[in-house]
Amino acid sequence: MDLEKMSASIREKYGLYRSAGLEILSADEIFKARVTLGPETQNHVQMMHAAYLFACGEFLGGLVPMRHLAKPEKFQPVVRDLKIEFKAPAMTSVTAETTFTQAQADEMNTALDKDGRYDFTLVAALKDENDTLVAQTTTNYAIRNFMGG
Repeated sequence: MDLEKMSASIREKYGLYRSAGLEILSADEIFKARVTLGPETQNHVQMMHAAYLFACGEFLGGLVPMRHLAKPEKFQPVVRDLKIEFKAPAMTSVTAETTFTQAQADEMNTALDKDGRYDFTLVAALKDENDTLVAQTTTNYAIRNFMGG
């Protein structure tokens, strides 16, 4: 999997991730994505805007299915809800990290084949360049055949 090409494709397709400078750093059992602090992502006091922290944490729930869905042409993930806890100001670029094992991926694809639905939760730690925890997201996702294909 070419993470650099995948990152470029997502930035090209979605303006939010373009302005965030999104980079996919890892997409196996450990999933990591990074957003860059800069003029487009900072708030009025020059720290990372909450929207970009939210987006970085939430993005991982799309990355997991991009990596593991056996039938991506049929099933799509959506957010059911997201809780974000802000822990410290993000004065640098931020990396979000979560895990999703191969066993979970197998369970996901089995459930989708059997029932056409799969729900899962990801907890992501968002850390700055000094390895300080700046936020944590807990996101519930639903995977269904939303497009009817």
